[in-house]
Amino acid sequence: MAKKTDKAVKDLAKEVKKLRKENEKLAKSIEKTREDQAESHREILALLNERPTAGEAGADEVEEHPDHDENGGFVTAETEEDGGDVPEVSAEAQQDHQEEPEVTDAAKRRAKELGVDPTSVKGTGSGGRVLVKDVEAAAS
Repeated sequence: MAKKTDKAVKDLAKEVKKLRKENEKLAKSIEKTREDQAESHREILALLNERPTAGEAGADEVEEHPDHDENGGFVTAETEEDGGDVPEVSAEAQQDHQEEPEVTDAAKRRAKELGVDPTSVKGTGSGGRVLVKDVEAAAS
């Protein structure tokens, strides 16, 4: 019995020795990776420090684009005819364009559970989107 125990202890000692060597290799690899990462960070900082800031750039250095308006938006034939202003679309025209309000999948499921027609619910979400809370409010 003692021989088996001694052999098991020796085998474990060998495994521990292997694991320590592997651990040392991994630690060296991690250290190398950290050094490379630190060097990359230093290079990036150097590049950022070389780049002129917006305040340092002169007005004559700003690139002009004939197909952009003064706010950076695209100028189309439609906006050019109107003097650069984008025609506003009325809320009614937008509502006429959409036959049914957009309903989230979760709101559809909840409406089915509560027996509510989700298309008849006034949405409070972005763009009139019908949310779960809208369906629940309509059901109560």
